[in-house]
Amino acid sequence: MDGQLKKLRLAVLISGGGTNLQSLIDRSLAGELHADIVAVVSDRPDAYGLKRAEQAGIPRHVVDYRQHRDASPETIFKEDPGWDLETLDASQRILKEPERRKRLLSLSRLVAAEKQILHILREYHPDYVCLAGYMRLVSPYFIHSLNREGSHRILNIHPALLPAFPGRHGYEDTFAYGCRWGGVTVHFVDEGEDSGPILAQGVYPIWPGDDLEKIRRRGLRIEYEVYAQCINWLAAGFIQMVCEENGRCLAFIRDPEYAKILKSWVKLAFSP
Repeated sequence: MDGQLKKLRLAVLISGGGTNLQSLIDRSLAGELHADIVAVVSDRPDAYGLKRAEQAGIPRHVVDYRQHRDASPETIFKEDPGWDLETLDASQRILKEPERRKRLLSLSRLVAAEKQILHILREYHPDYVCLAGYMRLVSPYFIHSLNREGSHRILNIHPALLPAFPGRHGYEDTFAYGCRWGGVTVHFVDEGEDSGPILAQGVYPIWPGDDLEKIRRRGLRIEYEVYAQCINWLAAGFIQMVCEENGRCLAFIRDPEYAKILKSWVKLAFSP
């Protein structure tokens, strides 16, 4: 908790337009983000975020999960005996298929794609991997290949106030439920779906007459601020992790400017 800034190396995983990626790029170039984006990986070859990376001179890669449909549970770890698919299945909380064989098949295909991603990431030595509109679940294999000695190295931005509305449709679910406040959450990634330790949350009001696109635009402004700030907190050593005996971990922000920063997010949420 020394507050001494370290410039982080970030790899960003995307699936679509990459507006969060663009926000991080812009802030890094402006000196407002204490990090360099060293690589961008997409699961979709047509993701516009790849164009954003190209324009910024950032190395970009595509890992198409469809190319790994032939992966099988029997061969996935043939050359990597340190891992066991059954053990991974016992620890994962993302695949709900009740039939074991089908679930292991899905898990093996997921791991096959993740192996390719990890091979790419090793070339760039990122301090953290940031999921930014990445529409793929990640397995315990991916998580534990990056996390070391109790560290958390994978970040995600989620467009809802977790633990409410996990999954792909945070804005849609918030709006459909009739919430009067929406929000965004930055959290570390664990073996569940949007269930990892929460670093920070920002809120915005939902006014009578708002539609889905209005709250999405309002929420995105908060997303950009909260994600960048969490990265800066990590760079400054202001995030303290405390893990309990039951394995549950909590994140605490030790920034003396914490209250001032939260107030700025609320002010932004109410701005036109």
